[in-house]
Amino acid sequence: MTGHCIVCGLGDVGYRVVELLHRLGEEVVVVTLQARDERRRIAESLGVRIMIGDARVDQVLEEAGLATARLLIAVTDLDLVNIEAALDARRMRPDMPVVIRLFDQGLARQLEGTFDLQRALGMSTLAAPSFAAAALGEAVLGTFSFQGTSFVVGRASGGPPPGLIPLADGLLLGRKEDWDRAFSSPRMIGDKRADKRGGERVPLLRRIGQGLSRLAASWKGEPLSLRVLVLSLCAVIPLTIAVFYGLSRSLVDALFLTIANLHGEVVLPDQVGPEIKLYEVLLMILGSITLATLYSMLTDYLVGSRLRKLLGSQPMPEHGHVVVVGMGNVGLRVVRELTAVGVPVVAVDADPDRPFLADVRSSATVVVGDARLNDTLLRAGIAHARAVIAVTDDDAVNLGIGLAARQSSPGIRTVVRLFDADFARKVESTLGIDVALGASSIAAPTFVSSALFPGVVKAFLVQDRLLVLQKRKAGAEWAGRKPSELSGVRILMRDEERPLAAEEEVLTVLWRKLARPWGGALS
Repeated sequence: MTGHCIVCGLGDVGYRVVELLHRLGEEVVVVTLQARDERRRIAESLGVRIMIGDARVDQVLEEAGLATARLLIAVTDLDLVNIEAALDARRMRPDMPVVIRLFDQGLARQLEGTFDLQRALGMSTLAAPSFAAAALGEAVLGTFSFQGTSFVVGRASGGPPPGLIPLADGLLLGRKEDWDRAFSSPRMIGDKRADKRGGERVPLLRRIGQGLSRLAASWKGEPLSLRVLVLSLCAVIPLTIAVFYGLSRSLVDALFLTIANLHGEVVLPDQVGPEIKLYEVLLMILGSITLATLYSMLTDYLVGSRLRKLLGSQPMPEHGHVVVVGMGNVGLRVVRELTAVGVPVVAVDADPDRPFLADVRSSATVVVGDARLNDTLLRAGIAHARAVIAVTDDDAVNLGIGLAARQSSPGIRTVVRLFDADFARKVESTLGIDVALGASSIAAPTFVSSALFPGVVKAFLVQDRLLVLQKRKAGAEWAGRKPSELSGVRILMRDEERPLAAEEEVLTVLWRKLARPWGGALS
């Protein structure tokens, strides 16, 4: 074979990378220590060569045709294996593009500069923007940064609003602020109006409604026994007032005696029988227990608020936040993506010792608990959230969280992480989950595009085509020419009539046609 692609690893990411390369018409050789029988059967039936072996062994790479290969992509589940395979490949073929998968993005940047790797990509880093975008609405396909500016790629019906650039098939590209201006910002939840100083104020009735809603959510989150106790006291108070008023007391005296006895003060009307005294004892016991509980709740709230300030955690958002469950690699980056565009976030994890919880306290509200339980969801403000994103490492847990959130708040948008893309499509169509995404399917287009093309910023699958956004510099053949005069390339977010300067960095778009997917859409 000549000009083929070598892929190391046939796990979730590797399988999607191999599929996408095949759909682009590339010849592929896979080197893997093990492969699922079904995946191996499908790949080999379509002409993909599968080699069982260790990609860190020179002889295995030679047998895979490294000498005549076009590129190598190492996407096993182990960072050290990917690094070693890449170093061996670079040693044997210094001229060949090499793309590897790395969880540690700090190490990835160092390796790119030190060993001249084409790209070192993290699956969680690539997937997080898509999860964040899915929570903000159907129209947003993904987000990315270019020259320090946030951009959005999405869909819209009708003509493109001012400031947004049409790509194809209804896709639009624009700066984040232009997108927000055209389709309403995710931060603008409810009816907010600017005051004379240029800020925002919420109408009084809406603020009262939000306060009552928070109070109702807090009430639902309390234990059933406490709620029964408080309701019992509320029922006893008017009865007690009526009893004292019936003992020839004025209404004011009856109210005074009731409140005094609730606080444990022995204040009895003159000449009362044993029945009233026993009733007073019961009232004092019930009142003391209930008031002590309410005082403890108030103290807990005040102390908790103080601790949140000391630890750097944010207060609970009033409305329109996104609940992100699972503070792993993907969850941490999803929180960062959302907070970067001004969306309030509540981060939830069942493990209080999760290291990444400390990393998000300064930008998000933190709730510890199992998000499959209604109590945890209520503490996370699910009743007032705009979306919930479940990105734990367990498909069953993510699905359970999505269904529990939908049951607790029927109108909420649900986004769940599922490793199996085929299962994800079934979940969306039958279980009412709004979006089910596989991180491997999201990351595969960028892995493949980064190996095939230089300067890839972001890549998307759009129906039967691969959309690639590239960062390129104007060379000698472009310098002094207008973008509208260039053939075979389209430059984005720039005046087409202004000549290009030498070495000017620009954003370009590239499309590639895809063949039919393997047993289902790669989405």
